[in-house]
Amino acid sequence: MWLLVPVLVCLGLVANGIRLRGRLRRLDTVVASGRPVDPAHLFLVAEGVRLPEAARRAASNHARRERLLVLDLVPADLTVERALDVARMVDTRTYRADRSAPGRGAFQAILVHRDLLERAGITHLDGFSPVELVDIATQLKRYAPTATDLAVVPGLRAARDDAAMRVRVQQRAYACTPASLYMPFSPHIATAIGSQVSQQLAYVAMALFWFQPFFVCAGRVPLAPRDLIRSPIVRILGIFLLVIHSVRAGREAKAAGIPADPHKAARRQRRDETAAWYRARARHVGRLREVPSSECPWCGSGELTNRLRSPDLAMGKPGSFQLDTCGRCGHTFLNPAITPDGQDYYERDWRDGFAAEAAEHARAREAAADRARAELLRPYATPRAWLDVGTGFGHFCNVARHYWPATAFGGLDITDSVDEARARGWVDAAYQGELVQVADRLAGRYDVISMFGYLERARYPSEELDGAVKALAPGGHLLIELPNPSCPAARRLGRYWPGWDVPRRLHFIPVDNLLAALEDRGLRPIVVEFGAAQRPGDLTGALGLLIQQLAPKPEPWLDTHRSGPGRRLLRVPLLLASISPLVLAALVESLSRAWLARGNRSNTYRVLARKEG
Repeated sequence: MWLLVPVLVCLGLVANGIRLRGRLRRLDTVVASGRPVDPAHLFLVAEGVRLPEAARRAASNHARRERLLVLDLVPADLTVERALDVARMVDTRTYRADRSAPGRGAFQAILVHRDLLERAGITHLDGFSPVELVDIATQLKRYAPTATDLAVVPGLRAARDDAAMRVRVQQRAYACTPASLYMPFSPHIATAIGSQVSQQLAYVAMALFWFQPFFVCAGRVPLAPRDLIRSPIVRILGIFLLVIHSVRAGREAKAAGIPADPHKAARRQRRDETAAWYRARARHVGRLREVPSSECPWCGSGELTNRLRSPDLAMGKPGSFQLDTCGRCGHTFLNPAITPDGQDYYERDWRDGFAAEAAEHARAREAAADRARAELLRPYATPRAWLDVGTGFGHFCNVARHYWPATAFGGLDITDSVDEARARGWVDAAYQGELVQVADRLAGRYDVISMFGYLERARYPSEELDGAVKALAPGGHLLIELPNPSCPAARRLGRYWPGWDVPRRLHFIPVDNLLAALEDRGLRPIVVEFGAAQRPGDLTGALGLLIQQLAPKPEPWLDTHRSGPGRRLLRVPLLLASISPLVLAALVESLSRAWLARGNRSNTYRVLARKEG
């Protein structure tokens, strides 16, 4: 069995090399042009990059011909490792068309349309570091999700590169997926293990790794890395070069009186400011709850039983919370409820503020679910105007535009993130607040209203349904997605079921209750969907919550006792020990998917209802 380890490493290196080479071969190469640069085209250039006029003309002509608003300019003379990074980060088959793909490229120079640059709020054009261009590329792709691409530009010369800068670029690009930083080391680890079984195969694996750049970058590939010949030596000495370059960069930064890594320094300052905000409110957390209720908020019954007690497992904010279930209607709710100030406290930095970047990345990974949500309406209506309630930054609307290009999308959210959604062009109209607050103003304006992750977080879900009826045009459709508190995972995983998300989710509405409430309001349910609405990750998410409880990731809102050095040291072995259980959990989830798709076992359900009259 252990003999398979070096064999799999060899096969993996070959397969990955084929994948990376295919991506690089699909890169476009701009052709020379005698036409002047379009006045609307501006260039963001990193320090040390040489972008001659001929290259500017060629890039501008390519962007004009391809109708691009953003073009990442790839130098043909990138170093080997930078070229491989481009191939790892960008699937060149789907990058331009994928509205949810993060903005990626070579991070050397970017062509941007003037109007888009102004809309994005970027004011200067040069003097960037490659790390800064990571953030800019990410932002620009969001602002032009289907008008962004990358291409090799002859004549463009890359900046001097070193191992320290490359690592900083990777850390920034993979900030939300840190596991990607360590994937290149997996062949070394597996080879070291396999060498105990077969040294010959281990030597083959090492040789494949050292000479992989030749297979990926040599021959009919539009790149000509300047260090291709010496790339095996660079790979062998990689860790030593990193140390040398890091020390040199630190000395240069110290001499210039600036931080060695400005981004890390800025994030540290932001963390300190966030921590100070939470410390100032630590004594008042007990005031963020209402008086416990003796009646069900859905039907008014007094037959309440405790379902579970749980701390805030996901974020680790202070407090212990209780979910009660009504014996008459089955409604489960947070009891006592948290106050409006409590909602602000427990939702702060959940998908905005300090955690905005991670939340955006997590939300973008729901693109497959968003596609299913958008397609659900197709047999029943062609939407003219669609309002997404609880839209956040408008990720659903961004995906849904691919399926409904003629539809005008509106977004509503209680935070100002909806304004950013409007600036990106992901929504055509932005409203801030709760639906019940703006329903009269929107009466009859939308023929489709969707609620994903909204109703269960609303303080008064019945009133939000009333607001939806007001805002919905006659004959319009209401699409709702809710967690299913009756699913097997909710029963068996207890408080570690990720769907509870205590205390941010206030209500868990059984499907029969929701259907009855819709019918009472003149909304006829036409689709009730369970299996197709199943969300992956219950078992792996439960393991993650357990680890987070035992050894929390240090966050600005955690007190010193919960995030001290001891807990941090415990977190490392826990994460290492969890690798096998996580793999097993993912396998079990994959094998049980078909079983969960039957009946009403899925952890989520969707309802599509039509407003009669």
